[in-house]
Amino acid sequence: MPGPQGPLDIIPKSNYSSLITMANYFATKQMIDQVLSEDHEYVLWKMKSMRTGGTMEVYDNLNSKKRRRGGNDDRSNEMTTKIRRIGNGNGVEEMVNEVPKGMVFPKDVRDEKLHNVHFPRILDQDEQFRLLVTNLDSEQTNRFEVFHRTSLNKSQVKKLAGTVINQSVTENIRVFLQAVGKIFAGEIIELALDARQKWLLSKMDIQYERRKYVGKRLKKFLKKLTLLVERNDEYEDSVDENESDTYFDDDKDEMEYVKNGNKLLKLGNQNPQEVKIGLIDQYNKLVKEFNTLDVSIEKYSDNSPILPEHIREAWRLYQLQSETSLSPAWRTQGEGNGWMFR
Repeated sequence: MPGPQGPLDIIPKSNYSSLITMANYFATKQMIDQVLSEDHEYVLWKMKSMRTGGTMEVYDNLNSKKRRRGGNDDRSNEMTTKIRRIGNGNGVEEMVNEVPKGMVFPKDVRDEKLHNVHFPRILDQDEQFRLLVTNLDSEQTNRFEVFHRTSLNKSQVKKLAGTVINQSVTENIRVFLQAVGKIFAGEIIELALDARQKWLLSKMDIQYERRKYVGKRLKKFLKKLTLLVERNDEYEDSVDENESDTYFDDDKDEMEYVKNGNKLLKLGNQNPQEVKIGLIDQYNKLVKEFNTLDVSIEKYSDNSPILPEHIREAWRLYQLQSETSLSPAWRTQGEGNGWMFR
């Protein structure tokens, strides 16, 4: 039965002497390194695309909170009391990182130009809406129209509002609650999509680490097999064919498989034919796994569903980003145990 298609080929158990040569070892080793290098670049690209830096606004807010709470640490106090100074060669000392006088920053230039621009009038809401729609592409227009037409159930919104405040709500309040609820649900879903993407990236990283581990074992088994077939013990490179592989004891099958492979790597010329067949079995199994592993996540990005775990992570991220938690006071009615609607 043919194995999975991939960059590596399995070794037959009969008539294998002509296939196992030092040239084949070099070619296979180069192929493994090339595949791992391409996977490494792909993983770095995907990881980098998900990284988001902080903002100065968040940094300023955190510092302002520390100042209000009086939470400046000793290091910041030391920096405020001790100012390093340097000499400029003219006998005048200047502060380190001091902004030269007369320097103009891009933000100042932008603010000045905006201040001098004459706006004839401010666009009303309808004109702003038309300006937005005319500058969207086809995909954005489709998503905008779907979101614009979608609304929460009227009766359910009125029922929920009446349950919370214990009185009927007017029509304008119902429309307002529908709009706010739709926006809130959209934010949670967007965060859930981000959580799903991070979950896929973690799966990608696990697949990559596993492929590196399998590739390392492949090179060791192939080198050991090549040295036994060619009866050459003098060649040395970066691959140590006698090094034992590590394993986790929580998987019994994997543990036994790795232990048997370590025994084969430690054996010398005792029963060379049995050792060769055992090495070929180990190598072929690793080749099938190496060819099966795939770090690409594009096939999952659009088809994988949003799971409850993603929604829970989205709710956690929403609380962190808003630096608060929605008040559950309406759920602590009755005996105040918070289990009214559960």
